[in-house]
Amino acid sequence: MKVFTAAQMREFDRVASEEYGIPSIVLMENAALRVVEFLEAKFAPLQGKKVVILCGKGNNGGDGLAIARHLIGRVRHLVVMHADWDSYKGDAAINAKILQKAHHDFDLKLSDWTKILTEEDTNQFFDSFGAFDIGIDALFGTGFKGEVTFPAKHLLSAFVGATWRVSVDIYSGLNADTGENEDVADVDYTITFAAPKRGLFLREGLDQSGEIWIGDIGTSPRQMENTETGVETIGLEDFPFSALYRPTDAHKGDAGRALIIGGSLGMSGAVALASKASLKIGAGLCIAAIPEKILPIFASSILEATSHPLPCSEKGFLLEAAADELAELWKNVNVVALGPGIGRTPETQKFVARVVRECPKPLVIDADALHALPAIADEVKNREAETILTPHPGEMGTLMDISAKEVNEKRFETAEACAKKYGAIVVLKGAHSLVATPDGQTFVNLTGNSGMATGGSGDVLTGTIAGLLAQLKDAEEATKLGVYLHGYAGDMAFKTLGNGLTAVDILEHLPLALEAIKTRKVERINGRLRKLE
Repeated sequence: MKVFTAAQMREFDRVASEEYGIPSIVLMENAALRVVEFLEAKFAPLQGKKVVILCGKGNNGGDGLAIARHLIGRVRHLVVMHADWDSYKGDAAINAKILQKAHHDFDLKLSDWTKILTEEDTNQFFDSFGAFDIGIDALFGTGFKGEVTFPAKHLLSAFVGATWRVSVDIYSGLNADTGENEDVADVDYTITFAAPKRGLFLREGLDQSGEIWIGDIGTSPRQMENTETGVETIGLEDFPFSALYRPTDAHKGDAGRALIIGGSLGMSGAVALASKASLKIGAGLCIAAIPEKILPIFASSILEATSHPLPCSEKGFLLEAAADELAELWKNVNVVALGPGIGRTPETQKFVARVVRECPKPLVIDADALHALPAIADEVKNREAETILTPHPGEMGTLMDISAKEVNEKRFETAEACAKKYGAIVVLKGAHSLVATPDGQTFVNLTGNSGMATGGSGDVLTGTIAGLLAQLKDAEEATKLGVYLHGYAGDMAFKTLGNGLTAVDILEHLPLALEAIKTRKVERINGRLRKLE
C-alpha cells in the first residue's frame, strides 16, 4: 500500500475529479459513508448511542456534516459543533444546507461554536449533555499546518470526554507529512481515505492517531498505481516464500550459511542472539567469528552454531589483525553480519573498516560497527556486494552527522539520504521501522510494538536478516521480510508477555511467525493499519 504526502493526496483527488470525472461531492459522500460504515461495524447498535461531531469549515468539516446527515435517526442523540454556516464553500456548503433542512424533524442540536467564547463555556456545553459515547473529529484535514487555536483547541480538549474518539481522515492538528502535533488528546481510531499519510507513522502521529482504517472512496486503483510516492508499506504479498521451500532431500548447506562477526567481553550475548536468530529463521549453518576470550562463554550459550576464535586485546576487543583470518571463513558462506557487541575501541574500528573493504559477500552491519563507516563512506558505497545497515536513531545520527532528535524529526528523509550516501539498504529502527533502498524507495513496517524496546532486540533483527539473506540471495527482499518477521514475532510475544518480553522471547517466536505468514494465518495482534472492506 502506497503512503502519500499531503501534496500527493491533493493531486490524487484532483486527478480523480478532473481526469476520471468523479465529482468531488461524490468523493465527500463516499468518505462520509466509510465513516458511518465503520461506526456501524464497530459500535453497533448505534440506536442507543450519544454522538458529538466537531466540524471545521473546510472539506473535512464537509465530511463531518455529511456523516451527521447519515446518522440522523440512527443514534439516540446527535450534537453537531460546526463553523459558522456562512463560512462553508463548495461541497461543504451543499452538505451544510442539506443538514440544516434535515435536522428539524429529529432531536438534532446544531450549535454554532463561533458563539462559544471561553474554555469554560466549552466545558459547560459538553457537561450539559453528559458523557458522549462517540466523538467524531472532522475539524481539520490533511492540509492543516500550524497551531490549533481557540475555539478548536477547547473543543478537542472537551471532546476527550467521549468514550470512543474517531478522527476523519487525519487527527485534527496533525501535520500529514511530519506527524507533528501539539500536546492535545489522542483518538482511538482514524478513518483515513484512499491511502495512509506519512504523518500517521511519525512523531506524535504514532501515538495520537490510534488504530488506522483505510477507506476506499471510489477513486481508481490505476490512479493510485500511477502516482509515484516513493513510500509503501511492507506487504505479505511481496514476499518470495517459494524461495524458502526446501526439497525433501535438502541438506544444511542448501539452507544457506551465515557468518556472524562480533562480540567482546561483557557483550557475548549480542553475537549469540544474532547467531541463534539466523538459525531460528532457517539458515542451515552459522559460524560465529568472535574474540578468543569469549569463546567459552559463547560456546556454552549456543550449541547450534560453530565458532572461530579471533585475536583480541586483553580486554576482549577484536584487533585489526583479526581480519587476516576471515578470508577463509567467508569463502564458503552466503552472507556476513558484522557488529553485534563488537565495541568501539580504535583497534576494533580499524578491524571493522578492513572487513568492509575486503569482504566479497553481502554484508549486514549493525551496532558499534556502524560508527566506523562515516570515515569510509565512499568505500562502503563502492562495495561490489550488497550492504545492509541497521541503525537505531542514535546510530543513524552518527552515520549522517546529525542528532538523534533530528533523525526522528525527519525519519523518511534521513533514511532515504543515508541509503544514497552509503549505497546501502538501510533499516532505520524504531516504531514503524523504515527500509530505504539506494534507488529512492522507502518501505514502512507495520508490525512490532513498544514492548520490543529491550536490550538485544536489534541483535535478533541482524541475525534474522542475515539468516534470510543466506536463503533468499536477495538483499532487499530478505531485509523487508526480516523486519516484518522480527516485528510480528515481537507481536506474538507481546500478546502474552506485554512489556515484559525480552530479546529471547522475540527469538523463540521467529519460527512461529514465519510459519504464520507463510500460511497466511496472520493474526492481527498489535497492528495499527487495516482496510475497510
